[in-house]
Amino acid sequence: MDMEKQDGINLIEKVISDNNLWTAYEKVYANKGVPGVDGLTVYELKSHMTKHYEPLKRKLRDGTYQPQPVKRVAIPKPDGSKRYLGIPSVLDRVVQQAILQVIDPIIDPHFSDNSFGFRKGRNAHQAIEKAKEYYRDGYRVVVDCDLKSYFDTIHHQRMRAYLEYFISDKIVLKLIWKFLRSGILDKDIYIETTKGTPQGGPLSPLLANIYLNMLDRELERRGHRFIRYADDFVIYVKSKRAGERVMESITKFLERDLGLTINQKKSKVCGATSATFLGFNIQNLMGK
Repeated sequence: MDMEKQDGINLIEKVISDNNLWTAYEKVYANKGVPGVDGLTVYELKSHMTKHYEPLKRKLRDGTYQPQPVKRVAIPKPDGSKRYLGIPSVLDRVVQQAILQVIDPIIDPHFSDNSFGFRKGRNAHQAIEKAKEYYRDGYRVVVDCDLKSYFDTIHHQRMRAYLEYFISDKIVLKLIWKFLRSGILDKDIYIETTKGTPQGGPLSPLLANIYLNMLDRELERRGHRFIRYADDFVIYVKSKRAGERVMESITKFLERDLGLTINQKKSKVCGATSATFLGFNIQNLMGK
């Protein structure tokens, strides 16, 4: 699927067009957020971009742009553990956003209708409606799968291959690869990134969906009724025995083909009425 040229323009030229870059700036500015490792704030970003605008465009065009490491920030979770975010510098956020604005409209139409997270025009409410539909159709056993540290375990080489399926512009691919490999700064310690995509950058949600699109396609190929919202997914079946078989085969597929691990403690096969998905319980939703 060659999508390198759209309207006769290379994707990188669309990324660095004035309109696209400044639209990306507006988005990053509106989202505010803390500075990255260089300390540059969103309030200083416009003057910084204006001053370095032509060198920035040149580096992006020829693929020599070098992202900075992301800043590690720990967010406490209700269970006492921590979720780690990787905060890119504000300029890196603009570049990621500029890439996202160009490639998302190309890639998103190829995603599954059963994928609802991090997608324009799709939301948790629609995912819950789909769950109710499966329940009404007699699929009342749920295979509830929890992926262990999903964002941290994405396999870079596989991700690159999936990206190449959608994008053939070598410079855009090179830039995305640089963001994946840019490393993490945890206080003063530099950590190399050989896998994963840090949560916190504009590109991460799309990359996460690209990677799990392979799971969606496999579930569709097998004829399963499922719903995925980011890294949360549930499969609806008609019996506990079928659910246990599906859990076993999907666990093998995820480990073998995607290099991902199911969190056995949090994953289960249960009746749809006792399952909670995206904070909702189907029993309450169905009024039963």
